[in-house]
Amino acid sequence: MDTYTQVWGGSHPGCLIFLLDQSGSMADPFGAAQAGAGRRKCDMVATVLNGFLNELIVTNTVAQKDGTTEVRPRAEVTVIGYEGISVCPVLAGELEGRNFVGLPELQMNPLDIERRKRKEIDDTGQEVEISVPFPVWVKPRAGGGTPMRSALQQARDLAQQWASAHPDNYPPVVINVTDGVASDGDPTGPGREICEITTADGHALLFNVHITDINSAPIAYPASIAELPNDKYARMLFEMSSVIPETSRNLLQSLLGRPVMPGARGLIFNGDAASVRQMFVFASVPGTQPLDPSR
Repeated sequence: MDTYTQVWGGSHPGCLIFLLDQSGSMADPFGAAQAGAGRRKCDMVATVLNGFLNELIVTNTVAQKDGTTEVRPRAEVTVIGYEGISVCPVLAGELEGRNFVGLPELQMNPLDIERRKRKEIDDTGQEVEISVPFPVWVKPRAGGGTPMRSALQQARDLAQQWASAHPDNYPPVVINVTDGVASDGDPTGPGREICEITTADGHALLFNVHITDINSAPIAYPASIAELPNDKYARMLFEMSSVIPETSRNLLQSLLGRPVMPGARGLIFNGDAASVRQMFVFASVPGTQPLDPSR
């Protein structure tokens, strides 16, 4: 029985598998009315992912009695990029070639630390720009086709490996970010196989974010295929996306500030940069919301 109640902890971490479409069309900009307007999709997805990974580390950092801090190993992460004939982990530097990386290792091994501008309000109430450090683990890339089927096959194998090693934990969560149709065959088979992987807490979850440059509202977490356009690709992504567990649906409603219907799928169709961040945050809700600092 799927319960999805196991929280992430140091002795029973969660698992996040990110799949990033790095095909040539990811070099196209988001639409003028979208979040990320004018910026290349690959640049914005990398920025959102790097920012999210840093937030995940900060969320899981706890103060020690001696005044130091410790990053708790409450999640294991892998990032797979896919383009052309390449499907491989994209964490580089000291983490190159690693399938799963714990949060403490991630925190200690960014590929680069850039300086980014951030707007803040100073003591006089004026808005000012300040320079802040921005850890980078994933660099943007765009080129080639869209081997989504192969990427999902690799995610399936990694999820199965992880679930076998952590049979009692919250099941693996796979988040696929794409802007195009698979160029290497039908991806639904490996997508379905991901969702058949289980731990004692439930079946593995596959969520999809389809991003575009179209200036229309995203369709987020549809509960019925009728909510989507009459489009073969949209329907395929709907069928391939997991139903959101009830425990997560209640938390998602709080995150969005609106109702999410029972049976809603983990899918955002026609999304933008904000949609990518929203999905990343939602996918980590099972582990980050109920954290016990003593674990």
